[in-house]
Amino acid sequence: MNVYATGDIRNIAVCGSSGSGKTQLIDSILYSLGKINRMGKVEEGNTISDYDEIEKERQSSVNSSIISIEYKNKKINFIDTPGYADFYGSSAGAIEVCESVLLVINPHEGVDVAAKKLWNKARSAGKAVIVFINFMDNANKSFNEIVAELKTELSPDIAPVIAPVGKADSFKGIVRMLDKTAVIDGNDVEIPGELSESIQSTREELIDPIAAADDSLMEKYLEGEGLEEEEIEKGLQEGVKAGKIIPAACGSSIKTIGIKALVDFLIKYASAPTEYIEKNSEDFKGIVFKAEAQRHVGQINYIKIVAGVLKAGEYIYNLKTKEKQRLNQIAIKYGNQNFNVDEAKTGDICALIKFDGLNINDTVSISKDADLAEKIDFPVPVVERGVYPKNEGEEEKVAKAFSNIIDSDATLKFEFNNTTKEMVIIGMGSLQLSLVVKKIKKRYNAEVILTPSKIAYRETIGKSVSDVRGKYKKQSGGRGQYGDCVINMIPAKTGAGFEFVDKIVGGRIPSNYIPAVEKGIKECMSKGVIAGYPVVDVTIELIDGSYHDVDSSDMAFQVAGSMAFKSGVKNSAPYILEPIMKVGIKVSNDYTGAVMGDLNSRRGRVLGMEPSDNNMQVVKALIPKEMLSTYAEDLRSITSGEGEYTVEFDHYERSPSDTQNRLVETYTRKQEEENK
Repeated sequence: MNVYATGDIRNIAVCGSSGSGKTQLIDSILYSLGKINRMGKVEEGNTISDYDEIEKERQSSVNSSIISIEYKNKKINFIDTPGYADFYGSSAGAIEVCESVLLVINPHEGVDVAAKKLWNKARSAGKAVIVFINFMDNANKSFNEIVAELKTELSPDIAPVIAPVGKADSFKGIVRMLDKTAVIDGNDVEIPGELSESIQSTREELIDPIAAADDSLMEKYLEGEGLEEEEIEKGLQEGVKAGKIIPAACGSSIKTIGIKALVDFLIKYASAPTEYIEKNSEDFKGIVFKAEAQRHVGQINYIKIVAGVLKAGEYIYNLKTKEKQRLNQIAIKYGNQNFNVDEAKTGDICALIKFDGLNINDTVSISKDADLAEKIDFPVPVVERGVYPKNEGEEEKVAKAFSNIIDSDATLKFEFNNTTKEMVIIGMGSLQLSLVVKKIKKRYNAEVILTPSKIAYRETIGKSVSDVRGKYKKQSGGRGQYGDCVINMIPAKTGAGFEFVDKIVGGRIPSNYIPAVEKGIKECMSKGVIAGYPVVDVTIELIDGSYHDVDSSDMAFQVAGSMAFKSGVKNSAPYILEPIMKVGIKVSNDYTGAVMGDLNSRRGRVLGMEPSDNNMQVVKALIPKEMLSTYAEDLRSITSGEGEYTVEFDHYERSPSDTQNRLVETYTRKQEEENK
C-alpha cells in the first residue's frame, strides 16, 4: 500500500445500532470497488471485519476493526464498530480518532436509542456525520418518510444527497442529487421521468444549506444567480465539515445498490484529517486508541498519528514511562491482515506490531519531551463481578489471562480487592463480561466463574463498654501461657479509624507486652466479630492487666487482647456499615420519573438533577452498593436502552436491620459448619 499525504486520507467511523448492517456494508464496499471477488456475509461468518471467532459464532461484532483501502488516489480508513451497548466503548474510541462518522440506519428500527447515542457522541466530539439508510430493498417506509423521521429525531439539517429509485422489492437503483444522474441496475442512466420533478425539488432544498455554508455563496444565491458546480462542491464540503449539513444517502448492503456512489461521496465530502491534527510540530506523535493480541503475531497497538511522520526503524518513546524502543514494523490493517509500510503520515491510522509496553491512551513520540496527546474519552465501566477459577490452584493463571485481556479494552478493569480478598472484573455489561470469560477459555485454556462481587461491609460498635477483660491461661506441662488485659472500648467518629491508648500504670503489664495486646486487637478487628467484616472506628484504652514472670509471652498477650476485644464488641451494641455509592444517571426527561421511582425501590436518595448535553439530565443519587448488582441491565430496561450512569464510592453508613440480620445469620451458620 502506498504512503498518503494528510489531505488524501479519510478516517471514517462506521457506526450504528446492532442489526443496522455495518459489517455487511464494509464487505459490500470492498466488493463494489473490486477489492474482493466474493462478498462475505455476516450469517456465513466470512466477512472481512468480523474475523474474531466469537464474532463469527455470534454473527455480530464485539470489537472494532480497521479496514484500510486505496481508491481514486485516496486512502480510506474505515473503522467498523459494534452496535450493542456493552461494546459502546469501541464506537466511542473510533468516533474520537476519525474525522467523519458514517451513521448507518436500519429503516425498520429507525432512530433508536443506540443510534441517537452515537449521533450525540459524534456531534459532541465535533465530527462530520454522513447518514446511510441501509436495507432500502426491504424498507417498510418510503425514503421521504425516513428522511422526515431523521430530521425530527436527529437534525433538521439532514439533506438527501443520494435518493432511491423504487421502494422495497422494486428498489433498483439510486439518484445522485449533485450531478443529477441515476444508477439503475448497475448502469449510469438519465433520471427516470417520473422522478424528475421530485428529485429537482429535493435538490433545490439541498442547495439552500450549501449556499448558507459560505457568505460569498449566500450573497450570490440571494441575488438569484445560480451556483457553479465548483461552488456547490465547496459549499457542501464546508457545510459537512462544520456540521451545518448532514448528508443522507441510501442503498442496500446486501444487493450492493448505491454503495459505490456512497464511497464516491465520502471521498469528496468526508473531512480529511488536516483540521484536527496538532500544529507547529514536525516530530512524530501518536495516540494509542485500540490494542489486541493476534495469534502468531503478538501484541498490536493501533495509533492515530497526530503530528509528524512515523518511520519504521526509528526509536520512539512511550511518554508515560519515558522508555524507548525500536519500531521494526508499521502495518496498515485490512481486517486481520497486516500490510507493512515504511512510513505513515500525519492523520493516518496504522498499527505498531510487536511494540510492547503500551496501553490504550498512551502517547508515543520520537521526542522524549513532547507533550501528551489529548486522551480519548472512553466510557467508565460500572458493572462489577467477582472472578473465581473453576479449577483449584489456577488463581495466578486466571489473573494473568484477565490482565492480558483488559490491556486491549479501555472499558474493562481487573483488580484484586484487598478487603474482600476477591479478584474483580469491571465492565460495561453482563454480555461483555461473559464474552471475556469465553475468550479466556479459548485463548488461555482457563475456566472462570463470575459471581456478584462481594460487598465490603464494615462492623463497628454502638456504645462504650468498660472494664472488659481478656485472660488467656494455658498449662500443659512445662512452660505455660499467660496473658491478661483489661480494656475500655469507645465508639469513634465515622472515618476516624482505630486508636489504641496505653493507660497502664504501675507496671501491671510490662511495656514490652503492650504492643502484643494491640497487635492481637488489630488482628481480631481485621477478621470481624459478628459477621466476619473488618471492625472500624473504635478507640481502645488499655487500663489494666497482669502477667506471669515465666509463662507470659507476646503470643499470650496477643490472644488475651483478641479475647477482650471479641467480648467487648458483643456487648457494645455492634452494627454493620454498608458502602454507599454516588451515582450520576444520564437520561432524557422522558425517563427521569421512572428512574427516580426505581431509585426509591433501591433505597436510593436523590440529591438533585443537573442539565447535561443533548437535552439530557443527570440525576444524582446515593445508593447502597448491594442494590447496584444488576443496575446496568435494569437501567437499560427502564429507559429503553437510553440511560447510562457513573458510580463512585461516597461513604459508609449503618445498614438496615434486615441486611444486618441476614449477614450475621450467614456468618454464624458458616462458623458452625466449620467447627463441626
